[in-house]
Amino acid sequence: MSLTTRDPNRQSTGTWELRPYPLSPGPQFSSPTLTYPTIYGVAPPYFSPASRSRYTILPSSDGTFTHSHLSSEALSSKFQFSKNVNATSTSLSAMHLQTSLRGQTLARLRIALVVVPSSLLFGYNQSNIGGVLAFKSFTETFPQIDTVHVEGHEKVERARIQGTVVAIYCIACLIGAIGTAVVGNHLGRRLTLVYASIVAAVGMVLQASSFGLAQLIVGRIITGIGVGATNATVPVWQAESSKPKSRGKNVVVLGIFVASGIAIASWINFGLYTIQHGSISWRLPLAIPIVFAAILIGCTYFFPESPRWLALKGRMDEAAAVMRVLNDGQMDSPTLEREIDNLQRVIEQERARERGWKDLFTMGSGKMFYRLMLAVGINVAAQMTGANLITYYATTIFKQSLKLHSRMASLLSAVLLTWKILAATVAFITVDRVGRKPLFLAAVLGMGISMACLAGTVSDIESKAATVAAVFFLFAYMAFFPLGFLGANFLLAAEIGPQDLRVHFAAFGTATHWLCNFVIAEITPVAFSTIGWRYYIVYAVINFAFVPAIYFLVPETKARSLEELEDLFTSARAWWEIPVVARNQLPSSDHLKMQSDGELPSTSKDELQVARHIETQEKKAKGVES
Repeated sequence: MSLTTRDPNRQSTGTWELRPYPLSPGPQFSSPTLTYPTIYGVAPPYFSPASRSRYTILPSSDGTFTHSHLSSEALSSKFQFSKNVNATSTSLSAMHLQTSLRGQTLARLRIALVVVPSSLLFGYNQSNIGGVLAFKSFTETFPQIDTVHVEGHEKVERARIQGTVVAIYCIACLIGAIGTAVVGNHLGRRLTLVYASIVAAVGMVLQASSFGLAQLIVGRIITGIGVGATNATVPVWQAESSKPKSRGKNVVVLGIFVASGIAIASWINFGLYTIQHGSISWRLPLAIPIVFAAILIGCTYFFPESPRWLALKGRMDEAAAVMRVLNDGQMDSPTLEREIDNLQRVIEQERARERGWKDLFTMGSGKMFYRLMLAVGINVAAQMTGANLITYYATTIFKQSLKLHSRMASLLSAVLLTWKILAATVAFITVDRVGRKPLFLAAVLGMGISMACLAGTVSDIESKAATVAAVFFLFAYMAFFPLGFLGANFLLAAEIGPQDLRVHFAAFGTATHWLCNFVIAEITPVAFSTIGWRYYIVYAVINFAFVPAIYFLVPETKARSLEELEDLFTSARAWWEIPVVARNQLPSSDHLKMQSDGELPSTSKDELQVARHIETQEKKAKGVES
């Protein structure tokens, strides 16, 4: 028996077979004529074993639809679908990848084909222009930014133009990041990333093929818009698609490859600088990141969409199916079923509120403005503590401040930026073990000490011992920065937002990153020329100031699902209680193991602890001894 229906979501038709429910569905369910594959990691008949349905609707052999079911109560002479039916059209190629891979294998492949190229795209484009500015063939093509062969007023004017060419990229990235807040919830995480990668690729083609300054500037603007959008989207997609116990490393891993992109650009520029041969010396470095964008364009859509975005759009059956494939298809896991129920509950609550842009700037029961300031503030800390002072001007520091030879300065700069990769790996290993907050605190404290010591050694640079010490503290600084602020800052911004506004929080956090980036790029040359080594003291003070700010204002987010974090923010009576609750009521190691093994729902203990804390605070407020 068969019937033809129309998919209400996508207005596409398909034929469905009506079959008895098998007693023991295996990896595949076969009929005399058709074999039905496992889809999204869920074996046919595509509904939970807890269901008592007697019959099942299965997809036709062309694979047009993924999953659905027809309950026995819904059976009638007209074969009406039950309200839970949610057939979904998907391409056969995407279905093949989604059905053959799941769990950790799928997560690792998404890191390899999405996170790695997007991070390399981010890191490489952030630093490559600094190297090509020194190429003779580059300044010959764009004489308007040649500051070497002119003097006086003309040199000042050309330096201003050069600074604009470099810094306008940061403003474009800011625009791209904010743009994701406008389109992110409409397009979804995958389409946003694909479109952003296409935009970035167009911009990089324009840059690499430039024969005039106007084309170069337009290319950098378009590239920046695309890179800014990818930078804001990937952490959100990763956070929404990860288990609580591994969400940190699944996002922070991008820091390793951002650092790798910066190092690759530095080494390529160093190598080509020594063998300059016409315009290819600078066109090749500008063209290389097109490869990263091409990988994103070609691979992104083959991965499952964010389950939380699907739930937000009312596609809860698909969201549940994706969550199962991301959890190795464990359909009967109590923890997973609780996560799905919790997600549905939170989504329904958020729909009832109908929040928009203006709600970001009000406190309300969700503590929105506090959360927005966390997303913005942690990215201010990531940039205004001196990181890009070192990244952008490492060669200048070695050459001018430490009086090293040009070639040695370039070599040490490349080695320093490569060292950054090793330091980022430490954050990847520890972020889900020790938490986000300890890494933030260790980073700002270590960077503050390094900057203070760097100021002291650079002030007496005539001493050879002081020069060696200065190099040591530069490397020490670069060890501490990635520990807390080369991925964990984007992670926090993606974690603390509610589902309906998560892309907005990530967008504002990323935009802040690029705005501060722009400010540092603009003021650093002036600061070096006016206050010299005292400029490092400014950053030492800023770093130390962030220690109490992070300790008292930033909540720990490790080991909680995104829905649990939403409960944490909405359950507290006042925003200043949230860091205290988060710090004092972390799940124990035994509790986390039970969650991981499926023996305990992930929310039970935390919800009880938050409730007890709020009850205690209410008693104290009434003057009752608890």
